[in-house]
Amino acid sequence: MSVTILPSVVAEWQLSYIFRFTYDIAYSTMDRKKLDKLWAALKAARHSPQKASDLEALARMAERTEQAGGNHPMWVSAFPQHRAFPIERHGGNPDLAPHVRKVVLNHLENDALAFEELIPQEDENNGNGENNGRA
Repeated sequence: MSVTILPSVVAEWQLSYIFRFTYDIAYSTMDRKKLDKLWAALKAARHSPQKASDLEALARMAERTEQAGGNHPMWVSAFPQHRAFPIERHGGNPDLAPHVRKVVLNHLENDALAFEELIPQEDENNGNGENNGRA
């Protein structure tokens, strides 16, 4: 017994599959509270020396994922138009050079700005007439 699948059925299934999973997991896990914490951490990181582990923690907060590549692991964004970047680790976890810190923080701020566009601003009353304890 042989089963014949019509090409139109296969094409329809492929289209529904493609459009069903167009967004990465980051779109569903980042919320306003996490984004505000990320902005505060990025602002604080601008004003102090950073170790590689500190910047890696910030990259994780920005929903970046670590992938092997080259001499250093690459941190890949959930946004395809954003470039991946390495965070160097050279023995003993010393402070990174200021220009490295600046480049990494610029990339992470671009990710935060992209999340800002996706996450709507919360209203004072959250749209239901209540202010949830806010003055």
